[in-house]
Amino acid sequence: MFDMNIATVIEVLESYHGRDKVLRLLTYLGKLTSGIASSQNVAIKSQIFSNQISGCRVMLRLLDDIPMLHHVVSYGLGKAEPDWVIRWANLLKNLLDVIFSPIEHICWAGECKILSINVASLDLVTTWCWVISLYLSLVKSLRKVIQLEKQKVCLQQSESNIGLASRMLDVQQRDESLSCLRLILDLSYAVNYLPSGVLWGGKLKTWHVGVFGTVSSLIVLYQMFSKRTVSKNMIGNARYNGVVTYQEHFLLFSTTWFALHIMLPQGYI
Repeated sequence: MFDMNIATVIEVLESYHGRDKVLRLLTYLGKLTSGIASSQNVAIKSQIFSNQISGCRVMLRLLDDIPMLHHVVSYGLGKAEPDWVIRWANLLKNLLDVIFSPIEHICWAGECKILSINVASLDLVTTWCWVISLYLSLVKSLRKVIQLEKQKVCLQQSESNIGLASRMLDVQQRDESLSCLRLILDLSYAVNYLPSGVLWGGKLKTWHVGVFGTVSSLIVLYQMFSKRTVSKNMIGNARYNGVVTYQEHFLLFSTTWFALHIMLPQGYI
């Protein structure tokens, strides 16, 4: 559970990612309303609202290039990543981000009549990048869920007091499971934007996309508020408990590393 007080809401809205997630929710709520509205006038206005909010997100992403490139360069070849599946998923996702970002900017310029280009063909490229990126993210999250479960088994086999470590692993596993559900929803409607004949491309109705996107956006916001609440609680406990909390943190990290060292020789990771 999380405490969504006004201070937390303001903190989220003041951040770029927080605003983007709220705008994402509004975009798909507009699609949902457009698809289920009994009045044609309401449906048209809802679709216009959704398109404008979506366009706002595209314009804000014009400023994402430098942070994205910094992330790609910082990750490098992923040699610090111990798991080869997650490593290759991240490498491929980074490559797709490098391809997606400039092409989306060009598409935006074409739609705004700044450039004279074939927007449809470039838009198809960005859609494929989006779909493949979501699939890789899903693979990565599923892999993390499996890894966390194996870490829990190793921790339970140890003789140490692993109560806090086990609880933290449970929290991480629930979060990754929610990410899997969100990514499945995202992938479900992302494929719909592929050409007709490719999987279920073009077969979903507007309200289907609206439902999937709305539920996915709510999960994202829940995860965002939940992580902020957990972080604040940990800071509050540290200030209140003092040395005991530092000992618990040490136990958490030491037992986690202990589990990793047990699993590595056995080929779990």
